[in-house]
Amino acid sequence: MLRDCAKLATLMVAIFYSFSVMAYSGDPLEKDTFSFREPGANDLGATVNLWATSYYLPQIKEGNGDIALRDMKNISLGPELTLKEWCESALEGSVRILSADGSAKTFNYAGTTVGFPVDCSSIFRFDVSRTKFREAVGPYGDGIQDFILAPYRTIATDMITVPTGTVLYIPQARGAKIVLDNGRTIIHDGYFFAADRGGAIKDNHIDVFIGTHKDSPFFPWIKSRKDGIFTAYVVTDKTVIAELASLHKGN
Repeated sequence: MLRDCAKLATLMVAIFYSFSVMAYSGDPLEKDTFSFREPGANDLGATVNLWATSYYLPQIKEGNGDIALRDMKNISLGPELTLKEWCESALEGSVRILSADGSAKTFNYAGTTVGFPVDCSSIFRFDVSRTKFREAVGPYGDGIQDFILAPYRTIATDMITVPTGTVLYIPQARGAKIVLDNGRTIIHDGYFFAADRGGAIKDNHIDVFIGTHKDSPFFPWIKSRKDGIFTAYVVTDKTVIAELASLHKGN
């Protein structure tokens, strides 16, 4: 009887885990229509003067190099990258590895350890040598507080200036045309969701996640300098907030 109960408990855990994974199996870009209406005065709260940079998800074909992605125990996660690929992935905080069979896995920043350092000084001035990774839950990587990243929606913020879970409306982003790898064109509605943070994101600086695009010509207001100030609005519309929170939960 006890053995049967143990088997049932194991089965229930497996079923729960499978449903948890299924909850994150969709692509946020396939779910998001970017069609929220233009907000009215009653939908907006405080104004925030910000400046922006952008970050993206590097996509790399498996088998190009000999530097392993390692976890916090310094154990290899499998993929091996060139020095430039590894350093770029460590700087961005994530990487998607494309396998020969067409499958893909995304790995996220997990923390730092002293073992197996990688010297990136020949690539850029930032010290990311001790970066370690873990397999991500979301297809584009993970943010904070169990949020996943959604291209062209997620922003990393200083949580004191823009708390996690805040929706911002940036008028200059509305109407922006973004062409995806599959040829689909997105017409952006101007709404963004605070679901990530970064060590260099302080005060009125935000970092906009632009998916697999390396540059953001479709968002010219991202000037990557402190004097590139623009005005954003805190959104109070509960429907918009709930839908963007759900998107960032993988639902």
